[in-house]
Formats: sequence, structure tokens, C-alpha cells
Amino acid sequence: MAVDPEITRLHLREELGAVRELAATNRWGIVPDFGRLVVLATMYAHTGDLFILEIQCDNYREIPPLFEFIDPVTGERGTKNAYPKAKDSLFHTSGPCICAPFNRKAYKSVVETGPHSDWALGDWQTSTANNVQWANFSKIGDMLGVIYSRLSRPDWFEGRMK
Repeated sequence: MAVDPEITRLHLREELGAVRELAATNRWGIVPDFGRLVVLATMYAHTGDLFILEIQCDNYREIPPLFEFIDPVTGERGTKNAYPKAKDSLFHTSGPCICAPFNRKAYKSVVETGPHSDWALGDWQTSTANNVQWANFSKIGDMLGVIYSRLSRPDWFEGRMK
């Protein structure tokens, strides 16, 4: 199941190149570490709150990346205070995690606290979980767009989980 890291790097370079304009428009910081196959992304909620995402992309596109929020004050990974809260269940308190097929952390088969034992890891790009065509969100830029859509909207964003 191992994807050649060079193949993953090619995917990341292509996808991150395609997201540059969107990132600039929305004030996202995108910092790839191609050696480690990790991308750091920063986003601001409409309130000005900073959110930091670490995206682990080993074996990417065979399996989804692993998204983890990092607390901007303490640097702790995966704490509730690092995670946003929204009106829907994209940001799930179990874990906590981003509850979407594009996040490896949402799969109980990968992470014990993952909320979904009913999702198949290999189907992440074609999943229709929750009646969503997740194929529309199978590139890094699209994934970041879904996340940002919750942060940028006053009618959806509810602060931090705490």
C-alpha cells in the first residue's frame, strides 16, 4: 500500500500550484514540506481567529491525508481548543477531527477516536457519505475550501470547540 514519495510530491506540487490564487484571495498561508510530505496551512475565521492545519500526505492519493488542527497559542495538536466549531458536523468532537472522507483521522480503522467505522478508507475519493459527492473535494485545494467555508461564514462559524 505504499505510494512512492516522489509520486506524492508530484501530486502535491500540482495541487498546491493550482490553489495559489485561492489561497492569496482568502489569506491562507500554505507552506509545503516536500521532504516530509506535510503541508501547513493557516486560515483566519471571519472573526479574525487564526487556525493552523497540519496535513500529513504520506501515501497520498491512495489514502486520504491526515488533517490535524494545531492550537495557535500552545502549539498542541488535536486539542478541542485547536478546532473550530460550526453549525454542522464537519468539525466533529470525537477525536476531535474533521469529519469528512478526505481526512484519514475520521476513520476508526486508522485512528481509534475516528468517528467512522462505516467508511472504507480506499473509497475516499468516490464516497457519497452523508449524500455528498466527495469526489468534488478530492484535491487539497478543494478540501481546504470546504474547511474555510465553515470559518468564513458568520452564519456557520461558532468559535472554537473548547
